[in-house]
Amino acid sequence: MKKLLFVNSCVRGEASRTQELCRFYIDGFIKSQKEHGLEWETEEVTAAIMGSLKPLDRAELELREKLLSKGDFSHGMFNQAKQIIEADHIVIGAPYWDLQFPAILKTYLERCSVTGLTFVYDENGVPHGKCRAHWLTYITTSGGPIDDMNFGYDYICGLCGLFGIDETHFVSAESLDIVGSNVPEIMEEAKVKITEILKQMEGRQSE
Repeated sequence: MKKLLFVNSCVRGEASRTQELCRFYIDGFIKSQKEHGLEWETEEVTAAIMGSLKPLDRAELELREKLLSKGDFSHGMFNQAKQIIEADHIVIGAPYWDLQFPAILKTYLERCSVTGLTFVYDENGVPHGKCRAHWLTYITTSGGPIDDMNFGYDYICGLCGLFGIDETHFVSAESLDIVGSNVPEIMEEAKVKITEILKQMEGRQSE
């Protein structure tokens, strides 16, 4: 059975519009995959779990470097990196905060980025990703327009290149808090975009 990893940094939980779009995406993905005879399990990293992680400090960095020098990845500090490399498909839900995303997501991704697990360097110093997921979909919502300040997704694209994830997709519902915005219509447009992405993936599987 294949694994879908849902990295859910939607702090507001069920009240989150980003989470609503993520649930729509995941339900549609699982349904379309079943129609092709493929079974998936979903592993969710919740905002509460991410919130319990702390940024790497000096002591942990020293321990990490010591373990990496031995090739020992048994410590719990490598659990997040193992989650990423073992996923076959990744969905990140992240509200648009401070031109990027919640700090808890940065902490989680920091712990996912481990030389020797999520990527390795060859003899020429070129990194090669070790993740087996081919696709990552990043879903966000914002109170105002994002325009060209999409720094959260830009960062994710950079990590995907490092981790060896071939293709990323971006879905957003923007300007939701602007006076006069038609929120249901904006959300519906985002769901149409999601449906289009899922059809693209389905079409490639049938090629």
